[in-house]
Order: sequence, then structure tokens, then C-alpha cells
Amino acid sequence: MLTPEEQNEFLALGPHLPELWQRPDVSRADKKQLLRTLIDKVVLHRITRDRIAIRIVWCGGEISELEVQPRVHALHALTRGTEMQARILELARQGFDDAEIANTLTQEGHRSPRRNYVPVRTVQIVRQRHRVLQDGVATRARHVAGWLPVTAMAKRLGVSSSWIKRRIRSGTINIQRDPWDKRFLFPDTEASIVALQELKTGARDHLVFDPRANK
Repeated sequence: MLTPEEQNEFLALGPHLPELWQRPDVSRADKKQLLRTLIDKVVLHRITRDRIAIRIVWCGGEISELEVQPRVHALHALTRGTEMQARILELARQGFDDAEIANTLTQEGHRSPRRNYVPVRTVQIVRQRHRVLQDGVATRARHVAGWLPVTAMAKRLGVSSSWIKRRIRSGTINIQRDPWDKRFLFPDTEASIVALQELKTGARDHLVFDPRANK
């Protein structure tokens, strides 16, 4: 229990606490002791395996509440783990590369078991486990006469594959995954290339490509 004089000294120190906390000469033990002085009790409640609610009761009676996401042992231990795996496979089959998928899932609020974001390696593991090839690998393995996959069309236009994929994802390029080949395939025609060039220069703001009529 602090004496009135000690309480006044501590209150005067209050505005300088953030600066004090960052000082290199303040040890971890000092910080722990400071917290013990400020905190009356901490209550933890595990909501799910990957979510913990924390309630901090301060000595002055104030209460702080927050939620943290601890590490878990595997993807299936995440509340949205099944949903995330399905989303990875969906985007991979649409032709998006691992880095784009990882970034998209992170923006959608997903995380990995040990990180607060989705690493590229996590996407790669899930994709390979389900034997879903990347667009570049699939392109080298198969050639469809009269049609160009994203990587080949990007090369014709002088843009990156990501440039095309972003516009497919946003709906600027309206194209469906080929039902037989499982990739986005563009007609290998002068008209298609001209239309995409116009989209590139801003002469057009939307394109629609029809799928193959048959195998």
C-alpha cells in the first residue's frame, strides 16, 4: 500500500510513463513491478481455441477489455481455418499466385496458426496438399490451340500477370474460368489483344470475354 506521499509522486510520474517504459535502463523486472503496482487483477476467458478475451482491472477501479489471438498448433484449430483453406483453393484455381492469395486473405481478416497474417508459405502448403497447380505450371503443361492463359496474354500485352488478375478480380475484365481446362483463357485473336490494349491505355473501362463453346 502506497503512502499519500508515494501516491503523489507516482501520479506526478504518470505523464512520463510512456517515455520511461521505452528507456533501455528500465529492465523487464522493473516493468513487471510497475504493472503489479498499477493492476489489481487480470481475468482471462478463452472464447475459442484461437481467441482469448482479457479483462484488466486497474487499481483505481478502471477496466480495460481486449481480445488476443494466441498461436495454435494447426490450421484446423483456427475458427476460420476451413473457410480459409476453401478460399485459398478458390483463388488458386482462378489463377492467382501464392503472394496475391496471401495478401487477399490477410486483407479479408484471415491469419495463419502462428502469425497474425497469412504467409505465402501457408498458401503454398494448402495448394500443394490439394494438388492445385499454379497458373504458370499449368500453362507449361498444357497448350490449348486458339486460346491464351493469363501468363501468355500478359506477355503479349507487355504487362505482368498480376495486372490482368487484379482486373479479373475487380470485375473490370469479365471472364470465367474454363470449365474443362480450369484456367482463365483468352481468345488468341487480334481483336482480343486490341481490346486489352485499349483497357491498358484507358480507352476502355470494361471487357467481357466469352468462354469456349466446346472442347
